[in-house]
Amino acid sequence: MVRPLAFLPYLKVFEAVSRLGTLRGAADELHLSPSAISLQLRKLGDATGIVLFERNGRNVALTEAGRDFSRTVSQALAQLSMAVRDSGRHDGHAHARSLSVSLPTALGVAWLSGAVVEFAESRSISNLIINEAIVADAVDWERSDIAVVYDNPPFAGRWWQLLSEVQLKTVCSPVLFPRLDLQHRERRLNGITLLHEDDGQEWNKWAIAARVDLQGSARVRVPSVAHAVASAVQGRGIALLSDVLTGSYLNEGRLIQPFSTAINAARAYYFVAATDRADDPLLQAFVTRIAEFLKPMKN
Repeated sequence: MVRPLAFLPYLKVFEAVSRLGTLRGAADELHLSPSAISLQLRKLGDATGIVLFERNGRNVALTEAGRDFSRTVSQALAQLSMAVRDSGRHDGHAHARSLSVSLPTALGVAWLSGAVVEFAESRSISNLIINEAIVADAVDWERSDIAVVYDNPPFAGRWWQLLSEVQLKTVCSPVLFPRLDLQHRERRLNGITLLHEDDGQEWNKWAIAARVDLQGSARVRVPSVAHAVASAVQGRGIALLSDVLTGSYLNEGRLIQPFSTAINAARAYYFVAATDRADDPLLQAFVTRIAEFLKPMKN
């Protein structure tokens, strides 16, 4: 006897495999491994008692019963999606809505927390929670609906979308600028403190690109980018940071960029969420709005 609704968690995988005809294609689309796809299909077959697929070389093909089941699933998923959209239009004021977002500390302090609060206000979200994590593995997914991370995909079992690639430029307080040796042919940062959160390789990479001598400079490794930003603003050293983080400080004149040379960072900013939440209208609206907030800062 089929346990009612026991198969619901596996329907999205089934729909993807039915539509694409390959386990690999479904795995790539859903950001899962082919073995995870196979496991979910096996559990779906066990739960329904239906033989859904038959092998066709490297591909799979729906059985006759599988085709009937696929038509029913497609209609049901379309109806559910429509119901979610309709309820989102009509019940925003009738029910308290909540959103939990995880942000990297430095990006949150620089501008993103304010953008998230503004988004919540525009959507009449009465319960907003902002958590902190830099990389995807550090996100508390029990307490977060969506995250912005400074990391590199793939993120196993998660949906993701690029928010912004990162280019690093030197920034410092205007009070530090007179101490920079920029006039001589062989430019150097002798006696200047270099602030970094990595092992120092980004500074070495930048020095080669900018043709600047780092010999004689002091190095301070800080626990996070947020500390590098704060220290640079306070005139304690020069840091390699992105405009995504420093745009507001540059506009206010609290930081300047003494060199024009930029290098690509090893990581980028991504939206990340559970795969089964990827089509959630609220989360998609969040992604769109945050990307719009970012555009003026990058221009």
